[in-house]
Amino acid sequence: MGLNDQLYNQIDSYLKRNKHASFNSLAKKSKVGASTIRRIHSKTLKGDPSPHTVLNLASALTNETNFNKLISMFDGELGDYLKEAFSLYSQTATTHAYKHELNEVLKDQMSYMAYKMAANRTGVSKFTLVEEFGNLGLARMQKLRDLGFVFEEEGIFHATEKNFSVDYKVASAHLPDLVKSYRPEELEKGRNIFYTLSETINEDGIKQIKDIQREAVEKIYAVLNSPYYEGDLHYFTLNLADTLTHSSKKVYQ
Repeated sequence: MGLNDQLYNQIDSYLKRNKHASFNSLAKKSKVGASTIRRIHSKTLKGDPSPHTVLNLASALTNETNFNKLISMFDGELGDYLKEAFSLYSQTATTHAYKHELNEVLKDQMSYMAYKMAANRTGVSKFTLVEEFGNLGLARMQKLRDLGFVFEEEGIFHATEKNFSVDYKVASAHLPDLVKSYRPEELEKGRNIFYTLSETINEDGIKQIKDIQREAVEKIYAVLNSPYYEGDLHYFTLNLADTLTHSSKKVYQ
């Protein structure tokens, strides 16, 4: 059974279980366009939906927000599609939570950066927020607090979901701002590192690189979560690789 056929079955089953549900209500719940959902259900969608569309639909249809559980609960092409798209998450020992509402709010760049700091072990202080992002950063954090996504304790903001995830489209949109946080002029402090490599290789080579990066991510995650290395430095890493040419396979939002 193909990906779109599995999605059709999932949507059809959901609508039958929930008599008052509609394409529009499912669209609102999943943040996926009603027209896309209709095309899937009418079997008129040409090509595959994008990974974040499938992820959002899967979460809305199952009411599952735990990221690892969500991408591991489906068999067949649907399960393979999610695992392939989000393999770095699925193969690390994490309990990332994925929530549509938070995903929508974190489309805002400042909110994303502020929440990312609040999600760190020690949270983030008002002083640090203002120092890094000005009063706008503090305002965004206060809005996140009012929405219930963070809480404040003795002047320190903490994310309610420390292990959170956003869909790849939101994450990639914020990559430029994370890259701007890299400061080559501070290289002498010994805290940052930067390498960029490129070459023409085959699919087997790509698989090898992904396996190496996956192993590196697992080891980095273990360091970040080890009590031995607890501290107050807001540190980040980026693990990114792709082709410099575009794929010819078309996906739909």
